[in-house]
Amino acid sequence: MEFDEDLEQFIFEYNGLVFAWDEEPGEDYMEQAKTISEKYNAHFNSIVEFIMPDIIKTFGKFHSDEIKEKLGRPVIDCDNGQVKYLEQSFDDTHIFSFEFWDDEFKNLQYFSIDG
Repeated sequence: MEFDEDLEQFIFEYNGLVFAWDEEPGEDYMEQAKTISEKYNAHFNSIVEFIMPDIIKTFGKFHSDEIKEKLGRPVIDCDNGQVKYLEQSFDDTHIFSFEFWDDEFKNLQYFSIDG
C-alpha cells in the first residue's frame, strides 16, 4: 500500500490491477482487492462488450482481443465504484472510465472517453 501523488489516492496493486482509495483503507483492503479482482477478471469479456461500441465509434474497427490488449492496466476506485484506463494505447490523450454498481461487474454504467 502506498500513496500515489499523481492520483492523490492510496493504491495497492494486485493480480495486474491497481486498486485506489481516497483515504487509507482498513485492514480488510487485501480481501476487498482479491474479491474485486476475481469478479473483474471473470467479467472482463462483458466489460469489453460494454465499452466496445464507443471505442469503435471513436477509434475505428477493433476486434475484442485488440481492445483487451490496448486497454492497459485498470485503476479500480474502490470508494466510488469506477474503473479508469489511464494507460490505454488507442491514443495518448484520453482516459477511459466506467462505473460499476456492485462488486460483481454485472451492472455497468456511464462509459466515457475523456481527454
